[in-house]
Amino acid sequence: MAPHFDRNWDKKSPDEYRSMQAARLRDFLRWQVLPFSPHYRRTIAEALGFDAVRSLDDLARLPFTTKEMIAPTRQDSQKAREFVLQPTAELIRAHWPLKKKLALLGSKLLHGEEGMKARLLTEYRPISAFFTTGRSALPTAFILTRVDLQILEEVGRRIIQVARIDAADDKLVSLFPYAPHLAFWQVYYAGVGGSVFTLNTGGGKVLGTEAILQAIQKVRPAYIIGIPGYIYHVLREAHGAKMDLSFLKGLALGGDQVTPGYRARVKELLESMGSRRPRVQSVFGFTEAKKCWAECPGEAEAGFHTYPDLEVIEIIDPETGKAVGEGVTGELVYTSLLGRGSCVVRYRTGDLIVGGMTYKPCPFCGRTVPRLASQLERVSNKKNMQLSKVKGTLVNMSVLKEELDNDTRLEEWQLVIKKRNDDPFEVDELHLNVALASRLSEAEGERVVSEIESRIFQISEVRLNSARVLPLKQLLELLGMETQLKEKRIVDLRAGQAPATEEAAKR
Repeated sequence: MAPHFDRNWDKKSPDEYRSMQAARLRDFLRWQVLPFSPHYRRTIAEALGFDAVRSLDDLARLPFTTKEMIAPTRQDSQKAREFVLQPTAELIRAHWPLKKKLALLGSKLLHGEEGMKARLLTEYRPISAFFTTGRSALPTAFILTRVDLQILEEVGRRIIQVARIDAADDKLVSLFPYAPHLAFWQVYYAGVGGSVFTLNTGGGKVLGTEAILQAIQKVRPAYIIGIPGYIYHVLREAHGAKMDLSFLKGLALGGDQVTPGYRARVKELLESMGSRRPRVQSVFGFTEAKKCWAECPGEAEAGFHTYPDLEVIEIIDPETGKAVGEGVTGELVYTSLLGRGSCVVRYRTGDLIVGGMTYKPCPFCGRTVPRLASQLERVSNKKNMQLSKVKGTLVNMSVLKEELDNDTRLEEWQLVIKKRNDDPFEVDELHLNVALASRLSEAEGERVVSEIESRIFQISEVRLNSARVLPLKQLLELLGMETQLKEKRIVDLRAGQAPATEEAAKR
């Protein structure tokens, strides 16, 4: 069954969106999720009834879904299967309305028993999977069917629209690592959905930076797409090679926080290579949603443009779980309105939207969809540092990241958290590795490091245990810039955390 997509998805009023979402939520839960998802049949349908949700307000009655409920463990490697829609003949007979059963009967009369089964298999059979990339648990598989791939293609078409990419003239080069991850495949389906020529390089680990630079020169793309850290590395190499990038209109960045300092830095770098007024647009997504959202050319001031016909997004107080008001910072909670395979209801993402969500029309493109503020933080980025045997200090790593990203005297940096003497019962230590901008002398570098140490203490109340100046090449190796799917920017070597590199583990 091909899903129906609303061609006026971005032009409705807030009341129209709410009315549409309420109707779609009722139908999706009643006829798909609650009968066919083992987890939600048990936790919602059997506990609250199949008609527990009749309006958007009723959504708040449902329990949250958390990462811990889905993520596999060594004791239970199949937890994620509980969230996959798994219809059977018995469940269909028991729960589908007469109208849907008659449609299925009509398919049987027209195409025979095998034809009817083939239709159901086309709609529900798993044919692909995305995997989460977190290091705190085993990778979690999220299943996609043909329907989900059609949604991914439609979302890709919308991203091309929102970003104002000209399908007739613009070309794209993606530097996202080739992997069963959302980012790579969303770019692929953006090219398909938007009919835009796209070269998916597989990133530095697959093609290598030198070959990627050669490809960029040959393709002459309007936009380069990828993870912020690696894109900056590629642009730095291009600048060193005195490349002409006058054909570039801008960058599309995903997979990591894009700070104001980073935006300013890469724009300056692009302009020095001939790009005129380059745009730096961010893209946000997470595996559990099986889709991404983009900023329009208004960049961070525009926020991420969502798809109210495909999802319900709530912003909640992470402490109380209660909804917050428009424009108020809170945690993003996601519910799907369309899809098959793995589906989630009221999923707590752990992403803090700094500035929350607004329902006002976008001042740059005029779209009326709800928009998420562009500044994101992870709840898990607030690290508890045990600085003495008596008490700990909560350190917001996102604040430190922004501070270091914004410092133009640094070419690259890495923070490492470890236990003193690698003893699990000792206090925590924070170490900083930096590579300085080439224009700085050795004496200037010592002053810069001293100022950074003071600034970090000022904003975090944590003193660095060490700050080392390393050659850029050595720090790039520690970051895994050419070898990892994503550079190891903040490395937690304490118990239960994976080391970034063997060298980092030895420190």
